[in-house]
Amino acid sequence: MKDEMTRANGQTIPNGMLEDNYPRNMWWVAAHRDEVTTKPLARWLLETPVVLYRLEDGTPAALYDRCPHRWAPLSEGHVAGDKIVCPYHGMEFNTEGRCTKAPTQHMKPKTAEIPAFTVKEAGAYIWIWMGDAQAIDCDPPEVGYQIDPNWTPVNGYYEVAANWVLIRENVLDLTHIAFLHKNTFKQDDWITAPDTYMEGETLCYEQDFDLAPLSPLFCAGMGLPEDKPIKRVQKGRMPTLAISFSDWNVHDPAPEAGKRSDFIVRGAHIVTPARRGKTHYFWMAAFDVPSLTEEVAEKTRNSVTAAFDEDKQLLEKLQANVEADPRGLDFLEVTLGADGAGIKVRQILNKKLKSEGRFLSRE
Repeated sequence: MKDEMTRANGQTIPNGMLEDNYPRNMWWVAAHRDEVTTKPLARWLLETPVVLYRLEDGTPAALYDRCPHRWAPLSEGHVAGDKIVCPYHGMEFNTEGRCTKAPTQHMKPKTAEIPAFTVKEAGAYIWIWMGDAQAIDCDPPEVGYQIDPNWTPVNGYYEVAANWVLIRENVLDLTHIAFLHKNTFKQDDWITAPDTYMEGETLCYEQDFDLAPLSPLFCAGMGLPEDKPIKRVQKGRMPTLAISFSDWNVHDPAPEAGKRSDFIVRGAHIVTPARRGKTHYFWMAAFDVPSLTEEVAEKTRNSVTAAFDEDKQLLEKLQANVEADPRGLDFLEVTLGADGAGIKVRQILNKKLKSEGRFLSRE
């Protein structure tokens, strides 16, 4: 028997964190909708340079970010009507990636064509499909609440120097909250994991908690004191590998006169692979409260950021450690009973890659 320290492919169910482990035929988030304007935006997505922009009528578009003439980044150019113009020699490209004008000559170069990507605006984000356009068989996940006037969102963004699967597993692992976030979330009753189950293609969990003070991260948004015992039910869903939701269903058993007793704050965790070993992480905490003051929103944003900084720092150190270790993934990985959600993430990932004719290394 091989020594556990040197055995090959030590992950029983691989996550491929050092490999190209990105499914192509699915919707990923490319940007927050406010980031995409008529001023082109450069962004690496799935190890691909992409330029995102809006036509002058507001329609979003995305192309490979290299002009086929001398490879200048189109993101350094500008939008003119329904075209994007290369900054180097003024060549114009339509949303299908075809050159429609080369100012330095009369003929349009027939071979001057670059990949174009399908994009859709849904909720607060611009979604992109970077695989086979003929394989598009669904819309992006339902996220209409993100722009519903009855909800108030607080959002943020990180570029994390870690593989996207590490973040996806992390946000579905509730048991780390009592330890890594003991000074921020301050929710020390999260030491047991909920049962996880599948509803069709959606990974789900649900967990009831006894009366206990709510995490201070969300008290201000609900107008609740930080020391008041409340009842909460945590419900989570991951409809796709790109996004998961974590709902805090809060019940105040003794509300003040005229005050609400029930609230929801919905966390959204969105991951998109960037360059190898880097991830775009978009997060949102949306309250079912029509309007929060800017003061409360900023307090919530700062509190959530302080907590997520802890995740970012640890996951980046984890990634760097594994990348530097010559054994890489050929090292014992122990799975605990609380890792049910993470195991299902890996199973879903491997099934998705297999459907695309791709596989992660395994024993």
